[in-house]
Amino acid sequence: MVVAGLSTSTIEFYDFMLYGTMAALVFNQVFFPAYSPATGTLAAFATFAVGFVARPIGSIVLGRLGDRIGRKQTVMLTLVLMGGATVGIGLIPSYQSIGLAAPVILVTLRFVQGFAIGGEVAGVALLLIEHSKKSSRNLLGSIVHMGALGLILSSAATSFFSHVAGDRFLDWGWRIPFLLSAVLFGLTYWLRRSISDSPQFVATRTDAARQPRLSLARTFALYWRPILLATGITGAGGVVYYTIFTYSVGYATGSLGYDRNSILNALILSAVLYTLAVPVAGWLADRTSAHIVISCGLIFSIIFAFPFFILFDSGPVGVFAAMSTYLCLTMAPVNAPQFALYAAQFPALSRYTGTALSQAIPAATIAGTAPFVAQYLFGATGSNTSVAWYIALLSVIALGCTWVLGRRPSLLDDNVETPAHAGETPHSSHA
Repeated sequence: MVVAGLSTSTIEFYDFMLYGTMAALVFNQVFFPAYSPATGTLAAFATFAVGFVARPIGSIVLGRLGDRIGRKQTVMLTLVLMGGATVGIGLIPSYQSIGLAAPVILVTLRFVQGFAIGGEVAGVALLLIEHSKKSSRNLLGSIVHMGALGLILSSAATSFFSHVAGDRFLDWGWRIPFLLSAVLFGLTYWLRRSISDSPQFVATRTDAARQPRLSLARTFALYWRPILLATGITGAGGVVYYTIFTYSVGYATGSLGYDRNSILNALILSAVLYTLAVPVAGWLADRTSAHIVISCGLIFSIIFAFPFFILFDSGPVGVFAAMSTYLCLTMAPVNAPQFALYAAQFPALSRYTGTALSQAIPAATIAGTAPFVAQYLFGATGSNTSVAWYIALLSVIALGCTWVLGRRPSLLDDNVETPAHAGETPHSSHA
């Protein structure tokens, strides 16, 4: 179960984050050559955001499907969609070859990626959490965020083929990492076949006759509070995450003129440290509580937002120091306990839908636009101080959301769908 979950998160984050890196380094020249470099980069980041716009749609469709036919069957479907779209991106001809059709196909496949991941990550997280003991839910739920291994593979592949292809990287070198995802996809599909559905979902099949499944509108009516609070938390974390892995890569190689391979290597090393920090944060959340660990990460995010860019401007070594510090001390504690905390807000019959929406809505409305907003703020002010204020403000809002959500009752061991579950009883939802 753990190996299958880890491999799943690895391939998903490999596929998804590879796009973010290429949007910063390649797509402005391959798919938007008619624009100036700055405008082309904005256009490339806009296509990056398309995947996040698709996430809520995927979370609704796939979340409802996961609550009806099961977690396993749904995540098998999402894997096929994600893998097919990613390989397809590597096969798109350039703008010079087919004109406007090239960016149109790119946007379409990006939408499919976002649609799939809108239901994928939550589904895998629920399989892990619902199979786990209460004392290890945060640790096991954190495995989906160890998809940073996928970031490592993605960055390593990009760096390697950038070196091998040299000046031909824009012609064909960038395509190889996308095509290689087919190997990861096949391996993950094979591993996933052995996973069984969670006991809590199986129990809902027996109880379904006397516990009719809620409509989407009813789910929102009962559980809009935890979804809204989760939006604040996930949104802030996502902004930090994609500012580091997407905006800052383009800023370092473009505005600062740093060597591309040096920045990608810093990204790889930072992702390694983050991967090691995630299970530690999950373990700490099981020993204390999810909301305490998340709060610690958000407090550091507020403090470090401004020093981050000072370090970044000091050179490649400073880039590594900035990335690794922010990832380990902010993103690991914010991300690791998230799914266990969110899953505790919903009973089993609507847990997939609720948990997926708790991630997908902020991904679309806040996190997915982070590279675009950061690029705009920097262009408008000529300084990353405005970007730092943007991160700090969202982190303050997320801190308040975390403490409110942490006081809600846990429904992880309750399958019953009743309006009472949407109440505000103020005892902790230690996941």
